[in-house]
Amino acid sequence: MFRRLVGTQCCQGRSYAIMTRAKRQAGIPLRDRPAPAKAAVPSKATRTKPAQPIRHPPSPATMTERLVKPIQPFDQPDNPHLLKVALLGAPNAGKSTLINKLIGEEISIVSSKSHTTRDRILAILSEDNHQVIFLDTPGIVAPKSKQLVHRSVSTSSWRALDEVDHVMIIIDGRHVGTDTSLMTQEYMLNRLQGLQLPATLVINKMDALEDHSALDDLTHTFQQSYPHLRRVLYVSALYEEGLEKIKSALFEQTQPKAWLYPPQQRVEMAELKRVEEVIRGEFFKRLHQYLPYMLKQENVDWTVLPNGALRIEQNVFVERDSQHKIVVGTNGAIIDQVVRHATKTLCSAFQRPVKLFIQVKTKRK
Repeated sequence: MFRRLVGTQCCQGRSYAIMTRAKRQAGIPLRDRPAPAKAAVPSKATRTKPAQPIRHPPSPATMTERLVKPIQPFDQPDNPHLLKVALLGAPNAGKSTLINKLIGEEISIVSSKSHTTRDRILAILSEDNHQVIFLDTPGIVAPKSKQLVHRSVSTSSWRALDEVDHVMIIIDGRHVGTDTSLMTQEYMLNRLQGLQLPATLVINKMDALEDHSALDDLTHTFQQSYPHLRRVLYVSALYEEGLEKIKSALFEQTQPKAWLYPPQQRVEMAELKRVEEVIRGEFFKRLHQYLPYMLKQENVDWTVLPNGALRIEQNVFVERDSQHKIVVGTNGAIIDQVVRHATKTLCSAFQRPVKLFIQVKTKRK
């Protein structure tokens, strides 16, 4: 009984610490101690940004927006070349930023940061007669790591290797030589031993690296342990340094094959899923790992207006009123930023004006 009580108190302590950090991110004043639980009271009207009445009957997204649209016939370039690439790396190694910069379009890849198994996101880079298809995978977490991760997540990254022609290994340069980095590095090399796929090693975040002494040992270890390593590149995806070298290295590996997607396509994802991922990504940027995976989304309205603009309304549900305050932010600061940045991303992705409305609600039992 004593052990059970202590375990419960520890869990409550950790939960409170996480919520405290999240509230600081949202700019919400902190109290000395958690307030005692209160009976459920109907919440006040939630804040919608921007506030504007709906002048037409709401219509949820149709199956056309929920499913990936079929690829329309397109003209192949002269002498087409194709390459399928799997990106491997620890969480927060910068894979999402790297893909965004390479294809020239922001694609939120929250699923890669999550410790839950989600569908892979496919990104496409097409230039001249070369097409490179990226299969992004969940972050590699070594089985001995202290991070909690389901077994399916630690293995799903490797299933992508069955259908690719090349592997790009992304390493966070800031953590090279640390115990966690060495553990992940050893795990990846052990799993790669049975493969014969050409690989490119990319050391990312060089802009934040002051001491380069550990890089020589890292590259030497990979070159000795995996003889199929073709190139080692040092880049900063955030500042777009070294991206042309990555493109050249991948284009050299493309093989004479017909393209699978038209040249203007950058991602294979249903439009509604794209909207949901972008919104979740914006919350993730501001609230980090504390809340985004507790959020549930519901599409309320998906309407093409007479002027061609797309009107989208989404409900975002949280589990408790305390989370509602964090997601909205002080004076609506968080939700304002999410709406503004998500709208800009979606306008660019859909190539049309987008009017986005997000309403945060507490899910009632």
